[in-house]
Formats: sequence, C-alpha cells, structure tokens
Amino acid sequence: MTPDQLIFDYIYQLSLNSGYTTYDHLPLENENAPYPFVLVGSVQTLPVVTKNTVQGQIVANVDVWGDGESRFEVSQMMNDIFIQCMQPVRLGDTFVRLRIDQYENQIIQDTSVPNTVLNHGMMTLVFNLS
Repeated sequence: MTPDQLIFDYIYQLSLNSGYTTYDHLPLENENAPYPFVLVGSVQTLPVVTKNTVQGQIVANVDVWGDGESRFEVSQMMNDIFIQCMQPVRLGDTFVRLRIDQYENQIIQDTSVPNTVLNHGMMTLVFNLS
C-alpha cells in the first residue's frame, strides 16, 4: 500500500475508533448525515528522494462539520484528532510523525446551504515519512 493511502486509512480509522461519524466524501443529501461528522479529504505526497530511500511528507486535509449549535463539539473533535495524530506510528514499512509546527486549523461559519448555518472545521496535518 502507498504511504498516502496508509495515512488516509490511519486517520479514517482513528476517527472511527474515537466514535465519530466519518466519511471519505462529503455526504450526499440522501445519506442524512448526522452532525457533527468528520470528512477525511485530500491527501498529497511531497516526496524527497535521497541516495538510498524515498522520504518526504504527506499532507492530509481533515474537515469536521457541525450544525450551528455544535461549534464547541467541532473544536473538541479537531483537537482530539490532532492529539492522537501526534503519536509517532509505524504504518506498514513506513514510520510517520506529525509535523506539529506545520499543523493548521480553522473553524468558519458556512452558509452555503440555504437557511442554515454550519460550523466547518478545517485541519491540515503534515506527516514526515522516514
């Protein structure tokens, strides 16, 4: 399995194990997704080739969506995922470590659905491969 897929699966499973409703896509209207939920989104590989190995970074984007009344829950879920990702882990043949200094997050209010206010938490998690 590729390092980016390993990271994706790791975050997805971590979220599920935390008891969060988790998706790999923005839920469709007919899925009736309960708020709040986690969306494990895009994953990007930034390889660095050395003389003997391929190292680099994996950038994962994770979103937490909540209704207008769940901003506190969204913030807690984001922090929980971040804290859990801080633990170094071996995924297959790859050892990964979160780059805490490159972590980014923000919560915005989203009004793209008519007559609805949503809290949209966005995290960028950068992992070093070694």
